[in-house]
Amino acid sequence: MSGEEVVPAGTHTGTEEYTPCVVKPTPFPEKNGKVPFNASGVAAVGSRRFVFIDNKDPTALFEMTFDANVEVVERIHRRRLTGLGEGALRDPEGLTRVDVNGETFLVVSSSLCRSGKGRIDDGLVRVRYRPEGDLHAEAMDGFRAWLLANEPTLAEAGLQAPDDGGLNVEGLAWDPRANALVFGLRGPAGPGRVSVVQVPIHAGGAGWTTASLGSPAMVRIRVPRSATAVGIRDISHDARTGDFLLLLGRSTSRDDEPFRLGRWTWGSDSVQVLETAFHRTAKPEGVTTFSIGGEHKILVVDDSGGYAVL
Repeated sequence: MSGEEVVPAGTHTGTEEYTPCVVKPTPFPEKNGKVPFNASGVAAVGSRRFVFIDNKDPTALFEMTFDANVEVVERIHRRRLTGLGEGALRDPEGLTRVDVNGETFLVVSSSLCRSGKGRIDDGLVRVRYRPEGDLHAEAMDGFRAWLLANEPTLAEAGLQAPDDGGLNVEGLAWDPRANALVFGLRGPAGPGRVSVVQVPIHAGGAGWTTASLGSPAMVRIRVPRSATAVGIRDISHDARTGDFLLLLGRSTSRDDEPFRLGRWTWGSDSVQVLETAFHRTAKPEGVTTFSIGGEHKILVVDDSGGYAVL
C-alpha cells in the first residue's frame, strides 16, 4: 500500500482480539490551485487512471494518473465540466461509473443537504466521459424534490441541516444487477445502522430527467461494534465479488465514530467490518476497487488531499 502502513486482507467479526494496521494517506503531488483537494468519490476510467471529485469545486472532475504499478500518483489533470447552469451542482460528494452500450458515463451526486444558512445543495449530473478535453455534463432538474416526494421516510430529514439529523448523501454506486444507482446516506442515521437508497434508472437514455427513474427503495444495514450513529462516507460496487465496499464514519460533525472500511452483500442485514484502521488525521471519503497484474486492490481518496492504495 502506498502510504506508511500495510493493510492485511480479511474481516473482523467482533469476537476475536486483533490489532488493525493503520492507513495513513499519501498527500497528492498537486493542489487545486492554492488549496489541497477536498477529494470525495472516485472511479476508475483506465488501467492507471482514476477520476475523483472535489466537494469544494463543482465545475470540474479531476483525473489522476498513476505510475506503472498504480502506487504513486504522477499527475492530476483538471477536466472542466461544460453544459451546467449556475447552481445545477452544489457540494458534489458521490461519484460512480456506468457503462451502457459501449459508452462510459460518470454520475455525480450532490450531498442533497440543506445547509445551516438554508441553502439547498441539489444536483444529480451525468457526464459523458472521454479520455481528453472538457467533459459534457447534464443536470437532472428537480432530483432532490423527486427523491423526497417518492421516499417519504426522508421527507422530514430533507427539512433539516445535516448536524440536526438532516439528509446528507456522501456515497454513490452503480448496481449493474439492478440497473440502479445506490445512494449511501451519511445522515439521517441511527445507532449501529447505516442506510442506502436504491433508485432504478435508465442511465444511458436520451433524456436525463426524473421520468427515467424508477421507485426508490430504502435499505437499512447493521454495523457491528457500533453503538453510536454512523454514516456512509462512500459506497462502491466491487465488480469482482458483486459486493459493495462502504466507507463508514461519523454521521454529524459532533459525533466521534472512527472511520472504518466494510464490505456488504446486497440482501444481507449486516456489514462485515474489514481489518483496517485509519490514522487520526485521515478523512477518507472516496473508495473504489481495481485489479492490476492479477492483484485485486482498493483505492481510497481523502478529504484532506491524499490517497492510499490497499
